[in-house]
Amino acid sequence: MNLRSGTVVGAHILRPEHRPAFEEGIRQIFLRWTALCLAVENSWGGASSKEKAEGLKQEVLDWFYKKKEHYADELEELLDDAILHDFNVEAEDGSPRQVAEALVSIYKECFEGDYSAVQRMQANAANGAAKSKRQVVDNDGTVMGEDSGGDSSSDDDELDNDEEMEDVTITGATGTGAVPMESSRPMGPVVDEEGFTVVQRRGKR
Repeated sequence: MNLRSGTVVGAHILRPEHRPAFEEGIRQIFLRWTALCLAVENSWGGASSKEKAEGLKQEVLDWFYKKKEHYADELEELLDDAILHDFNVEAEDGSPRQVAEALVSIYKECFEGDYSAVQRMQANAANGAAKSKRQVVDNDGTVMGEDSGGDSSSDDDELDNDEEMEDVTITGATGTGAVPMESSRPMGPVVDEEGFTVVQRRGKR
């Protein structure tokens, strides 16, 4: 069934046996949504930012389970509105759209009993966690720090991250387009080219 968004999706409620895989897919996609992760890490939504993120995840689940037809553009509006009002973030990277399309795609696959995309995301996450835990241990057993793995490790990590995103087509979410509203963070001094401090005025753009 071709929808307004151009995405082909299933038009029926997901059967109970497919729901665990779909819910894991949502969890993995949210972990890859840079704008949301930054909002939680920096408490842009206040002290309850983590709880708000969990609430958004549940809201998305309810959206899928209570609807018989799933339009990516409608889900995009829900995500964009939530990250703006709950976390005071303007997602200028277009990630709400990409996250919505990825979620709808995962739903369709799980509806058909295909868990391959979810399994790829799990495998990539496990590989990434293993890499991040590599440590250098001194002869006496003292942990000295993480093993950099050579000069090429950063390039390899970037490639792995890109591959993870391609699995669920959230390529834009790897950017730095998560912009907190000015009212949600203190403004630091801005110095012009001649070394003078520029006086800034608070307020929304």
